[in-house]
Amino acid sequence: MGEAGVEIEIIEIGDMKPHEITFQHAIEISSLVKERTIGPDLPDLQDEKANLESSTPKKITPQKQKTPQRNESSSKLIIPVLKPSTSLDYELVSATIFLRDAEEKRKKQVRQQMIEIQEKQLVVLRDNALRQREQQSKLVQELIAERQRTDAQIIQKAEKQTALELQESEREMDAMRLNAKRQLQLFSFQCVAKYHGVFRSKYEAVAKALISIDKQSLLPCNDYNRQLKELVELFDQLTSKIKTDDCGAAELKLADSLCNKMDDLHGTIHDDLDALLKQQEQAQLEEQRKAAEEEAVAAVLALSQTTEVSAEAVAATPPPNAEQAQAAPQTVDVQQSVVAQQTVESQQIMTSQQTMQPQQPTQYVAQQTVQSEQVGQSGTTTSAQESTAALAFYQEIHGFYQQKVDSVKPLQTDENMKKYRFACQKAINIPLNAISAVSPQHLQDKFERIFNFLNGQPLSTADGQVSANDHPLGRNYCLLLTAKRFVNQGETAISSNPQAAFPVASVVVSLWKLIPDFGKLFLAYIFKESPFLVPLRGKSVEEYNDLKRQAGITRLYAAVMITNGRRAEGPEHPFGLEHAWRWLVDFSSLEPLPDISATLILEMLQTLGFSMCRAYGRQFTKLLLHIQRDYFAKLAQVDEGGPRTRLEMLFMNYLNQQQIPEPQGILPASFW
Repeated sequence: MGEAGVEIEIIEIGDMKPHEITFQHAIEISSLVKERTIGPDLPDLQDEKANLESSTPKKITPQKQKTPQRNESSSKLIIPVLKPSTSLDYELVSATIFLRDAEEKRKKQVRQQMIEIQEKQLVVLRDNALRQREQQSKLVQELIAERQRTDAQIIQKAEKQTALELQESEREMDAMRLNAKRQLQLFSFQCVAKYHGVFRSKYEAVAKALISIDKQSLLPCNDYNRQLKELVELFDQLTSKIKTDDCGAAELKLADSLCNKMDDLHGTIHDDLDALLKQQEQAQLEEQRKAAEEEAVAAVLALSQTTEVSAEAVAATPPPNAEQAQAAPQTVDVQQSVVAQQTVESQQIMTSQQTMQPQQPTQYVAQQTVQSEQVGQSGTTTSAQESTAALAFYQEIHGFYQQKVDSVKPLQTDENMKKYRFACQKAINIPLNAISAVSPQHLQDKFERIFNFLNGQPLSTADGQVSANDHPLGRNYCLLLTAKRFVNQGETAISSNPQAAFPVASVVVSLWKLIPDFGKLFLAYIFKESPFLVPLRGKSVEEYNDLKRQAGITRLYAAVMITNGRRAEGPEHPFGLEHAWRWLVDFSSLEPLPDISATLILEMLQTLGFSMCRAYGRQFTKLLLHIQRDYFAKLAQVDEGGPRTRLEMLFMNYLNQQQIPEPQGILPASFW
């Protein structure tokens, strides 16, 4: 036992074999070796083994060594000791020393290899750690970039959503502002319309006040005429501005100001008229007083002269005969008539002198008002005749229509002819629905297809050929169907597109000229769908609330009166403007109805007012003045809607400008 507590065992190896000696050495150093020292992957150890085998003698007989116990402590050191042997030689000792040196060298190499392996492992670990760090850094960067992209997309989507919501809110705000603006404009327009009614009534009052002044007194009224003209021009400018621009508080203030100025002008004229009447009354009283004094003086002189005449002279005077007695009053009458004629001539001369100057608006309105009163009186005397004529015309049209309807009932009720009826409807509807003013050739083609079919020529359809003469009642059935479909165009297409009325009306007029029965049936369906277009005094007419439909039918009815047909049928018109004149007179004599009355008059005048103004001139102006004076007062009691306001604006523009705009879409006389 040594000082460090290590047990030392000495073993004699006298007759031990070489491999036993090797094992013994391995056992000795096994406690000191911590790593593997043998194996195929250790080339240096194999070389040492080869060297050791080459240097070791082939026959070595060492002594037997005691087998160490496995259960002994690892701190026991075994030192082999060579026993003296007879066979021990120098070579065995050299081999033993060589083995020890080789073992030491091998240990050093193993330790060096271990150090190198550890260094390599450290390098590999560092590289791996560096790569992992780089990969982790790259992964983190990619995650950060992906996060940034995701955040950018989220922010972009949020910005887009915010922009969309902002745009939607702006649109809603714009819609609300536009709605509020429209409501304000509508309210302002209604207020201006009311101001227009007030202005018109005051304008009429001023005109009546000026009319009540005699011709001699009108001469100093030029200042009033100038002021009235300025007010009318300002109000016309206001209405024109409202049509093309917005209507706001400024326009309301201007309308109120114009009404107040008109009221002030009326008050001034009324005061001046009262003063003038007082002066005239005083002058008349003065003239009457002077005339009475002169008559009294003349009577005194005559009485004094008669008293001086002797009774003899009076008795000698012969009595006048009957002829002389009758001639005396005739002479007085003739003298009075001559004086009256001279007075009228002088007044005419003064009037002609006034008319040679530029005519003032007030004088013009006054003259037109007087003429309109004459028109109203003449209209009253002839209203019964017009109503009778209208009733007779309507009964004739209705009777003809009822006769045609009764005649085609067998065809309409025959179930076997259902396919034929459908083919006829298709043959009429296809060209009729395609009528438009695209070109003269297009309009000519549609007319010829309808006209030829009504005349019995076969027409090819998808189901084969069909002709109006395929059935004895086929022509009457097709005439009724064609007239009804044309009137339906007024209810549908024309009510939405006013310009479509004129090409349809042109085809209607052309067919009317060639087939008079078609024209009567067309009027019958017009009166059936819109009884207001008859119209008859005292006739109860059902109230129709569909203003758009009634306006379309009225527009077609008016377009027929002013539209020419084909040039081939000549210039004669089967239903001219005289029917429009009669309708305006008869309809304005009826009691007005809310909305529908103003709508029909407005549509009629907008469509054919230009033609009536050009054809009738001043007589048309008198008619409109009569309607404005008598009919508008009744209309204002039952209607306060938009149609009435637009109608009043149309009348006001016409009476100020003396013209109605020509309707858009009217066809030229030589169109086809």
